Amino acid sequence: MGIKFYADSWLTASAGVGLLRALENAGYRWEGFVEGNTVELDEGIFNKLGQIYSQYLLRDLSLEGFKKILENKKDKFNLYNVVVYEKINDFFSNSPLTNPSATKKVGESFNSLLGQGESVEKLLVEGKRLIKEFIEEKFSEILSYPRSQKVCFFCKERPAYKKKGKVKVLDATNFTPLAASLDTVENFFWEGRSNMYLCPECEIFLYFSAFGFHRTPMRTYLFVYLPDLENTKRMNDLLTDEPDLRSFMNRTIVEASKKLEGRKADWILRNIYIVEIEKVGDAQSNIYTLSISPRLARAIRENIEHYPKVFNDLFGIFLDYVYSGKSLYEFLYKILSGFFFKSRYKKLMKGMYAKLVKKGTSFKDFLPRNLTYFIKFQEVLDMEDKEKVRKQINWAYSEGLALKEIYEQGMGKEKASRKIEGISYKLLDAVRRRDTDAFQQNLIRAYLEAEREIPYIFVEALKDGSFNRIAYAFLIGLNGRGKEEVE
Repeated sequence: MGIKFYADSWLTASAGVGLLRALENAGYRWEGFVEGNTVELDEGIFNKLGQIYSQYLLRDLSLEGFKKILENKKDKFNLYNVVVYEKINDFFSNSPLTNPSATKKVGESFNSLLGQGESVEKLLVEGKRLIKEFIEEKFSEILSYPRSQKVCFFCKERPAYKKKGKVKVLDATNFTPLAASLDTVENFFWEGRSNMYLCPECEIFLYFSAFGFHRTPMRTYLFVYLPDLENTKRMNDLLTDEPDLRSFMNRTIVEASKKLEGRKADWILRNIYIVEIEKVGDAQSNIYTLSISPRLARAIRENIEHYPKVFNDLFGIFLDYVYSGKSLYEFLYKILSGFFFKSRYKKLMKGMYAKLVKKGTSFKDFLPRNLTYFIKFQEVLDMEDKEKVRKQINWAYSEGLALKEIYEQGMGKEKASRKIEGISYKLLDAVRRRDTDAFQQNLIRAYLEAEREIPYIFVEALKDGSFNRIAYAFLIGLNGRGKEEVE
């Protein structure tokens, strides 16, 4: 019987994915180690985990990269800290693998080689050897501790170990983002006593979790968790070299759901769970988690590829709105407020609200038509009839644009611009208050001044719960630009 590890939470699943990646990197066929949510290793492979760990850790340390490290570090330095800390210190600060007092020995050994004038090639080989031996030594040290009577919280079958007279429990050294200190972790438990006991095997397993996360350019870490470890591994492999959160969403949800059919795609979208870790200090992080409802999954799958590029800078805020259940009409209102009331927002503070308003102020003379994308997305979330919604939005936008052109033809662009501005202020205020009567009255006056009869479809549309989509689409059209201006 082999040594088993269980991936039954996003933390243990990230360790499972990291371990499978390390095994794959070492030349093993990773699928052979997985059954459901269990990873099983025979004793021979388990005893090689120190070597397998260091191999994966050092996989991209090339001769050229090593030369650059030597060039930048003219004096003596700790090679282990330079190479390893960058990869895992955010996850295991002050752990057996990153404790500065323990790694000092590796640095001293490497510096003695530097003083002997060895070639760069030899220094690289010896540096890798020192790192490998240190990790193997630490894994062996963990395994050598005496066992207790407590059962491991994670595998629920092996005894936890004792260290300095105390039974070992999960703490910040085992996964730093969960807490800044052991005391913080213990605050979660009755009478301050943690029951998350750790056996040596599971502690080593958890040290692979750093390899399961995807690092973004913003130094946040992303992980996709599914109830099935094999699918979790495959989904996270889609994240390789993704530049931003939008690409991440496209790859994990859009592309993955296209490659899978029927019930399997539906199952993945219903069960997908995303973890994002944001570093805020040396040993502190914010952890954000989100799951995707079937309704949101459907909206993303059908619409995310059409997200307008002009709003790429707002994509993170857009996702925050849809994941938290906030209405995208609020999102639109802030953009339109910035457009219509530029003088009010000369001194904007930082934050989500300011960024949306600032986007509105950046549109000088007209509102882009693709603002209607957010109306359509919200209506899909609200489970409205897609075809009906599309027709109503396009119609309302066209009516707004047509009214604008009538004003311009009748009084010239400059006067028309001032007139439309006044009408828009009143209409936007009615939208803010959700006052359909005020919206209708101002709309009637706007059409009367243009000597046009208000289309009856407006009255009908505003009665059947379509107020927001009609009102916003009309306002965007009224302040849009026609074919001549586009050309």
